[in-house]
Amino acid sequence: MRRVLITGANRGIGLELVKQFLESDAYVLAGCRDPRMAHDLHTLEYSHPNLKLLRMDVSDENSIDTAKKQAQGFVDGIDLLFNNAGVNFGEENITNLITEEMIYCLQVNAIGPILVAKHFLELLKKGSKPIIINISSDAGSISNIQEFRGYSYSGSKAALNMYTRALAFDESTDGIIVIALHPGWVSTDMGGSSAPLTPPESAAGILNVVNRLTPAEHGKFLTIDGSVHPW
Repeated sequence: MRRVLITGANRGIGLELVKQFLESDAYVLAGCRDPRMAHDLHTLEYSHPNLKLLRMDVSDENSIDTAKKQAQGFVDGIDLLFNNAGVNFGEENITNLITEEMIYCLQVNAIGPILVAKHFLELLKKGSKPIIINISSDAGSISNIQEFRGYSYSGSKAALNMYTRALAFDESTDGIIVIALHPGWVSTDMGGSSAPLTPPESAAGILNVVNRLTPAEHGKFLTIDGSVHPW
């Protein structure tokens, strides 16, 4: 039975990943900032004993460590970690930037995933063929940007991509496959209603990539069709 940890699991892609993994009889740890408000997760919890909710604010290292200790009460290893939690403050330009929002976006989207990997490293090391998947975005592709796409979100995802490369080549993560993954443009609260992909379609693509992943993809930035995305 696969043991899976998903951050930002209360909505969008994260929630759909929870659903699809439960359908495959995986054991799912669903991290969210406020489980009391995660109504969809609670509904799933009633019918799926393999689902456990973790209170985890990825912008708060103490919260991450507390979630790790809670997870240790449920599992003795983690096979898949999806760093999916993210934030986007929307339209911005050089005239309306807010320092606190830029810092918070970096904290959640880039620093948070690395701190989650740090605190859950021991459980990952005990997993079966463990994998870390950092959910990134084409907005973080420096070489691919040909038009203005803001500062905070795109900058934080570019930072996540660099952190993913660093994590992949850190000797402390030997034995763990690490990738960044662009989930496509998805019709979520963050992606908006004009996006061409639904959360179920994106999640299915993510699972297809993960299920076929080999050490040859270690340290790469992939799309949901398995191809390599430009950095």
